[in-house]
Amino acid sequence: MVCSSFFSFYHSNTAYNTDEVWSIKTADLSYSSELTVLRADVHPPLYFALLHFWIKAFGTSERTVRGISGLFYILSTLALFGLGRELYGTRTAVLCAVVYLSSPLAILTAQFARMYALLSLLSILSTWLYLQFSLKPRDSRTLISLYVVVNVLGTLTHIGFFFLLFAQVSTQFIFYRHARMKRFLITVGLSLVPYLLLWAPILVGQIANAREGAAWVKKPGLSMLGDLLFQFGGAFWLVVPLLLYLRWRTPSDSFGTSKKIPITNFLLCLLAITLFTPLLISLAKPIFNVRLAIVGLHLFALTIGLAAKRVFNYLLPFAVIVLTVTFMVMVHPVSTACDNREIAKHLSQTAKDDDVVIYTSLTRLPIDFYLAQTPTQKKIFETSFPAEIDQHPGYEGRINDPNRKAALEREAQQLVEKITRMQFERIFFIHGFQPEIDGILEQKLRETFELLPSQGAQCSEATYFKEVSVYR
Repeated sequence: MVCSSFFSFYHSNTAYNTDEVWSIKTADLSYSSELTVLRADVHPPLYFALLHFWIKAFGTSERTVRGISGLFYILSTLALFGLGRELYGTRTAVLCAVVYLSSPLAILTAQFARMYALLSLLSILSTWLYLQFSLKPRDSRTLISLYVVVNVLGTLTHIGFFFLLFAQVSTQFIFYRHARMKRFLITVGLSLVPYLLLWAPILVGQIANAREGAAWVKKPGLSMLGDLLFQFGGAFWLVVPLLLYLRWRTPSDSFGTSKKIPITNFLLCLLAITLFTPLLISLAKPIFNVRLAIVGLHLFALTIGLAAKRVFNYLLPFAVIVLTVTFMVMVHPVSTACDNREIAKHLSQTAKDDDVVIYTSLTRLPIDFYLAQTPTQKKIFETSFPAEIDQHPGYEGRINDPNRKAALEREAQQLVEKITRMQFERIFFIHGFQPEIDGILEQKLRETFELLPSQGAQCSEATYFKEVSVYR
């Protein structure tokens, strides 16, 4: 409790990014308006409905909004401890919980105003209930009802939950092909009914939007797999060599079932299918990003806990926590002179009426959010480049399509001509991380206006931008 609370709140008051501001603005709408916005996006509504009431109760400051994700993260840690204790006993459950709570991915979701921490909690609960049917066959109607309810909530949280359900069905078929398979499939089918009735028709339209909304997702490669391993294990990887050596010198362990199936095989199968299914799909149609892997993080932690069961020592989880705290203190991002909040403050203090601010990448939404909170409101002309980003500020779209270069050049020329015609005094140009796109407009600006180097800023630690240039 202490460790997970510390990790969830340590520097959780850093400036919002675009995704988080989008979450806040969506959750702050009325129910009907919220559904309208979500239909045009790619996410189900449960998290945003919960965030709506959270904001009404606690406000929209960074730490309080992220507090709901921190709460889900703390509950996930406790749920994983409970599951690990039931499978392995208290000592090993401690290590499972520590591997989970010290994971960079889990800490990221705990400090991120998005649905991923809730997704993880529901994934853990679904797995816990699923194992009651598989490894410890039980016919309790209460457990079946809880399993259905948790799965319903999971499907209405994130589409990634379906990969966990697919893994459960596949694993059940592999290990228990004939034992109660029909009843299990009926139970899973009941779990999907609310989603099919309430959201599946909307999903059809969302799939049509997915080409634009998921344009930033890349095909999986070695770098993505390396990032995934780091995000799962974090500081734990530093103690793995010793753990593997000790584990190699001990016999394997099994979890007692009617068929004596080793729990190691069972968990590895669940983990592999949960993660590799979206990875394989992404080879043809990129859909996988590291945050989606949160649905399998608890399975990773349970597998690691089992591997260390016979060599457990309380110094092991203690060392992982100490290393994680050390890394967080050393490298965790804090407020900088170039985060969205500080840039908004800078614009509020330095920009004048009739100045121009040109945003690139996904910078406008969060900076506008903080500008609206400044005491002095300026009459600044704002636009994004490409301008279409303002139509869907949560994602960039397919702006890197080479076929669009000519259209972007025309748009840049038209924007420069408009600024010249309206006789704006200064132009604040916020560079993003798309230099090939930014360069199109930057060239036009340099041809027409005078660069003021002393009024610009370098922003190497910012999230979506790296430089602010000022022209006259």
